[in-house]
Parts: sequence; structure tokens; C-alpha cells
Amino acid sequence: MARCSAFTQTNLDKQGFSDLDSESKSRYAWPLRFTPGVGTLLIVVGLLLHSPVWLGSMAIVAASGALFPRAMFIDLIYNYGVRYLFGAPALPATPRPRRFSYAISATALTGSALAFGSEYTTLGLVLGGFVVAGGTILTVSLWCLGSWLYRNVFRQT
Repeated sequence: MARCSAFTQTNLDKQGFSDLDSESKSRYAWPLRFTPGVGTLLIVVGLLLHSPVWLGSMAIVAASGALFPRAMFIDLIYNYGVRYLFGAPALPATPRPRRFSYAISATALTGSALAFGSEYTTLGLVLGGFVVAGGTILTVSLWCLGSWLYRNVFRQT
């Protein structure tokens, strides 16, 4: 089994996956990029369309990740469909730091949807762009801005 880098292991630990051993982290390093990757692409579509309905729907998807550790909509699509195409493991439950990140995203996406709905296009792009930037960083590096904020707000190492 391929091993993931110390950087990746640290990033997974800081998202709350510290209870996983090194082998499990190696197995989950790529699958854990699926949800933020797909979510980010869908948010980009909503921003390009300037669609409050699309972005509001994505806020609901993000909120599902914040509220339900085993039932985030995109995780369910992965766990009950996509993973079988690649023989990959089911995703573990989402830990609190990553769920906190989803809550921040849901809030920013709600703001973005409301801004577009009120014709404050620049504000909608900024709020949605914030989520796209965070999702892109998470997808590429597994470093999570929301988890970093969680650790700093709640003083967890």
C-alpha cells in the first residue's frame, strides 16, 4: 500500500481524522478529496450562472455535511455509487473540524445566494469565491481552512 506524506497525514489529523492509522490515512487520502472537489466544481457552476437557486442548493448540501457526519449528500453519492467504480473504501464519518468547515461554507453560500438574489453580484462572487478558494485548497492539498479556524476558535491542537 502506498504511504501518504507527513504533510498529508498532518492535514488529515487537523481535520479530525487523527484516530485513523497511517495505512487508513493512505487509503482515504484520495477519496477524501472527492467531496470538496465535486462541491467546488458545482459552486463554480453556480457562480458562473449567477444563480441564487443553485448556490442556495449548494448551501443546503454544505449544511448536510455540517449537520450529519455520515450523511453529507456528496459523501452519500460517493459511498453508494462512485467508490464501487474504483474499488475504493467508503468514507469515514466526518469529524467536527471538517463539519465546522462545512458550516462556514454553508453560511458563505447562503450569503452568496442572497446577494445574487438581491443583485449584489460582487458580494455574491466574493462570498462564493471564498468557498471556491477553500475547496480548491482542500481538494489539492487536504489542508482545510475551516478546520484550522475550528482549532483556533476552540483552542484545539
